[in-house]
Amino acid sequence: MTPVDTSKMYSEIITLLDHSMDDIEAYVPPEVINKMCKKSLAVDTTATIHTKETRSDSKVEQGKKGTIHRHSAVKQGEEASAQHGNIIFVPEKICNLAVDFAINQISRDIENPEVLRIGISGRDAIRVTSQLKNLPQIRKMFDVVVQYKYVSRGNQLVELEEHSKIVSTTRLQKAHRRMIVDLEIRMEDHLLSWKLFCMNVGKVVRSSHIQGVAIDVVERCCGHLLAIVLMGRALKEVNDVSIWKHASHALCVCPTSQMKDSILFNALAFICEQLGSKTNCVKHCALNMDKEGMDKVHLIQRWIKDDLIGTVGEGEVIVEDLLNAFLLESSQNGVSVRMRDEIREELGNLFGPKLNPPVLNLGGKGLTMPPNDEAWEEAGEICLMNNELFELPDSPNCPQLRVLLLQANPFLTVIPHLFFEHMTSLQILDLSHTRIKFLPKSLFKLFKLRNFFLRGCELFMKVPPEVGELSNLEVLDFEGTEIISLPMDVGKLSKLMCLKLSFYGEDKDERKNNRSTTIIPHNVIGKLLQSEELSIDVNPDDERWNGTVKNIIKEVCSLKELKVLKLYLPEIVLLNDFMWNEIPFLSLSRFSFIVGGHLKRIISRLPCETTFEFKKQKRCLKYVNGEDIPVEIKEVLQHATALFLDRHLTLTKLSEFGIENMKKLEVCVLGECKEIQTLVDGAEINKQEDNARDVNEDTVLGSLQYLSIHYMKNLRSFWKGPVQKGCLSSLKSLALHTCPQLTTIFTLDLLENLNILEELVIENCPKISSLVTHELPAEEIQLCSIEHLPKLKKISLHYMHELVSISSGLCIAPKVEWMSFYGCPNLKTLSPMDVSSSNLKGIIGEVDWWNELTGNVQPENLDSIFVPVEGATELMNQLQKLVISFSTEAREKPSQHPVLDALFSFHECGKGKGTIEFGGAMHQFDLY
Repeated sequence: MTPVDTSKMYSEIITLLDHSMDDIEAYVPPEVINKMCKKSLAVDTTATIHTKETRSDSKVEQGKKGTIHRHSAVKQGEEASAQHGNIIFVPEKICNLAVDFAINQISRDIENPEVLRIGISGRDAIRVTSQLKNLPQIRKMFDVVVQYKYVSRGNQLVELEEHSKIVSTTRLQKAHRRMIVDLEIRMEDHLLSWKLFCMNVGKVVRSSHIQGVAIDVVERCCGHLLAIVLMGRALKEVNDVSIWKHASHALCVCPTSQMKDSILFNALAFICEQLGSKTNCVKHCALNMDKEGMDKVHLIQRWIKDDLIGTVGEGEVIVEDLLNAFLLESSQNGVSVRMRDEIREELGNLFGPKLNPPVLNLGGKGLTMPPNDEAWEEAGEICLMNNELFELPDSPNCPQLRVLLLQANPFLTVIPHLFFEHMTSLQILDLSHTRIKFLPKSLFKLFKLRNFFLRGCELFMKVPPEVGELSNLEVLDFEGTEIISLPMDVGKLSKLMCLKLSFYGEDKDERKNNRSTTIIPHNVIGKLLQSEELSIDVNPDDERWNGTVKNIIKEVCSLKELKVLKLYLPEIVLLNDFMWNEIPFLSLSRFSFIVGGHLKRIISRLPCETTFEFKKQKRCLKYVNGEDIPVEIKEVLQHATALFLDRHLTLTKLSEFGIENMKKLEVCVLGECKEIQTLVDGAEINKQEDNARDVNEDTVLGSLQYLSIHYMKNLRSFWKGPVQKGCLSSLKSLALHTCPQLTTIFTLDLLENLNILEELVIENCPKISSLVTHELPAEEIQLCSIEHLPKLKKISLHYMHELVSISSGLCIAPKVEWMSFYGCPNLKTLSPMDVSSSNLKGIIGEVDWWNELTGNVQPENLDSIFVPVEGATELMNQLQKLVISFSTEAREKPSQHPVLDALFSFHECGKGKGTIEFGGAMHQFDLY
């Protein structure tokens, strides 16, 4: 048994266990060989591989065509691999398997003429080359094979002759760091499957009775990391050897039909067999849950209605079990759950043959024409989302169809009049993000329809009164549409649990004739007594809402089952109507209120990422064009987890809202508050506490995780005065944009609290000369060994004309992964303290700036991770190319450029738009 350090591996796989939809996209390969080899022109911090073909007159073993040399790079002072982190013991059989994988990988790639130097790092690297040199394939390729020992000195490379290759080995992860390589093989990568399995399955794998079978299970997963996670979760705490043997056998069963992913199919078949009666709930999710997922409460109610479970409590337990099994993933901060596409597809294959009718999954295939008539007739579920369909069949005969997903077909403008005529069993329909204007009358004969989605259809304006005939509707989602008014007939939908509406209401001449005098008729909302979620989005310019909103609030207060509420309240006093009607905010699991009169903006000045971060919180308050500090706002703020303060006219400090009212705040966005000079005045807070003679047990903004500040023309300092211990101690992301008077960001006292800050973005703050302001003498700085901002991974500094130093001599960000500089002409040096991180993956900046950095302090060997940008024009061109690539590929397969992966983030903003974030700046493009 060999000890392996898991601390380095932990950061790579921890996101696998976090139940996020996009976290493990890069870890779902069909096999280790194809997906785990790392090819790059420059070596990262873990290991490298060097390969070149050479001839030599040294002591040789005769072959046929050329020479292959093997040497071992030796470096003094290597730390023991098990020095930090948890220890996972790797059985010898797993090590042998890793060696076989590495040999197969080299055998495949060594024939590539562009691969000249191969470097192998980690345990058993020498075993790989020892077996490699005796392979018949190698003997045929090279006339001479030489094996010798070589001691690496810095970045010195062995000189190679023409038609030669070289393979270097080392046990050290960083020994190849300074060498340029063509192919890098890290033995640790080939052990990842076993370590990941052990982390998920737990201590049971240590049993001598279990371990041998556990090895077989991992081997038969063939490096499929998603299958490994699922099997590990399924076998956790299972001590019965017979179940383990059954699991091993199940993984190598040949499916009865051709599956896209037979390994995942077999793993899911075994897991469902072990779940017993819970399998019915899994089947329900696989066949009824759409791509976007479903609210947990709605899902459990569906299970109860379909007689799959008896009580809500039973459903909550099953949901938690499926989350732990990784069959479901949490989203929307735990409010909703989703199922991964690949799991859903294979479960459809698993259950499809047992059910009549089958599932037809053609999502994301780039289709321009719909399937043939026979396919429609036989299917029980048809998935045609994310295609390029521009027409549909006139009247397909599909009496068994229960689910039809047509969302994200941007060229679909018309639905034939009789299209839904023969879909009498349809229960779920999604037409979101299409360009349809009208709904055909045949749709309103779908009397079994329960979920109807029409999100993001900007051309859809009129809701026909016939919608009231859909008496079994439970979810009606028109969010992102531009409807003019709601018909009275919606009040007939007595089973409706979720209603989301977006009203256009813009006063354009060509649409005046279409406008109703009432945006929502009286008592429509009040009749929806089963409603648990209500979202009403309106144009703030629409005067009809001002005349309707008071009655709407009264009707909302009569909905006793309501748990989620989103409303625009043009006047602050309207908040009192909730309080007078005894609707406590704590009874709402989620709310989003926009309070205050404002104008609709065609283009938001805030980046999509900031808006998205705010909207995804559970309890959101956006206060617009405010004056003073209303009591009503303070009361709502006590329950809010997110605050967006937009253009407050009189506020000078955020703390004026009362620190005691912001205890639950996790996200805070401030924009265009022209009088704010500092966020918090520590001296004022201390004085208030002294006067109250009360010890404040809650730290100032102690729950805040995300802080984004924009266009604050009088902001002088981030924090003023003394800093309490623990203030801002939960902060993970800080962004400061366009604050022309800002001079102070971090003080030493504040730095001590920011131990988990991960991302720092500062742009257009021209008076900042350094991120850290202090008065320590130089000799004291040299003696200081404290590493500040220990978790910081990303630093973005753009358009900071007076910036001359990053840290003023202090050691900050010892684990930073990337740094971005643009428009910082006075930053002439990067000190060793600035770039001391061994995790550094990329530095982006202008070519001229990089070349002019002072030579004696410019860190050596960083050229390989530098990403050059020559001016704004080239930057925008690169961003436009990247957005096209990211929008189509980033979520389907990992990028081949890890530096660009770290530097650029892609965000879908809906409505056919996408943005690329370059540091903190967002650049928007059309996706179609």
